[in-house]
Amino acid sequence: MSAMLDLPAPTVLRTEAIDSSPPGGAVRDRARFSGSTILLGLSLAMVWTLVYLTVLSGFEQAHTQHGLYQQLRSELAEGTAPTAAPIPTGDPVALLSVPEAGIDDLVVVEGSRPAQLQDGPGHVLSTVLPGQVGLTSIAGKSLSFGAPFKRIGELGRGDSITVTTQQGVFAYQVIGPRRDGDPVPAALLAGDQGVLTLLSADRGAISAGSTLYVDAVLVGDPAVAGTRAASDPDARLMESGTDVTTLALLVLALQLFVGALAAFSWAWHRWSPTATWIAVGPCVLGAAWLVSTVGTRLLPGLV
Repeated sequence: MSAMLDLPAPTVLRTEAIDSSPPGGAVRDRARFSGSTILLGLSLAMVWTLVYLTVLSGFEQAHTQHGLYQQLRSELAEGTAPTAAPIPTGDPVALLSVPEAGIDDLVVVEGSRPAQLQDGPGHVLSTVLPGQVGLTSIAGKSLSFGAPFKRIGELGRGDSITVTTQQGVFAYQVIGPRRDGDPVPAALLAGDQGVLTLLSADRGAISAGSTLYVDAVLVGDPAVAGTRAASDPDARLMESGTDVTTLALLVLALQLFVGALAAFSWAWHRWSPTATWIAVGPCVLGAAWLVSTVGTRLLPGLV
């Protein structure tokens, strides 16, 4: 009967080394997952940048323009709109209408730095205000933030430009477009009449030095020229660059964005996906929007 009992197998003590390394495929899978995650992140960043530049930034400028229009309309009614320097940069100075280019009562702000051109077309410092005797230059973007000057290259001789300031309503007649290297019209060199030049990036060749100019001559008598502001060396129209203020703001915006992503990751592992998107998603979106707004100031101002 004892022969019928199943005896346990004897315990065998193994003394050789045991290979505890993960299977070879696990390392490859981990590297593949990391690479795909990085590529996905880069793709999302590129898509967001494209959408922000071409769509979302336009909403941002439209919102700013609404406030600037209300401010300038009140100042024109009260007779307090500026007519000479000094004018705080970013303040509204004129209304611009160019029917053939799809521009209708667009507010022109003082200054042409990238941050100011995000709000709308900018009056270039060192030139007289619109409607005054002498040369007036107004710069505007052709791609981002609503691209207010994207169609000025379609303007031809005889087209009209209307500018409204505290000194009145002034009508200009377009001479024609030109690009870097083209001869400057004699009317711009005379200096004894009102002339206007619209500046933007040449959308056919967005690179350093590819500026598009549209020149126009004032129809009628110009107003007396007021004091002009000194030229602004930080007004980078077709040159990319950095300044301390923009870099500091960008660092702070990036810190806020990283913090928002960390909060989103924490909430994702502890809350439901729906609660995470509702509570933390808007914070991530707002931080990304802030980074984009500040980061685009490193680009050429006219783009």
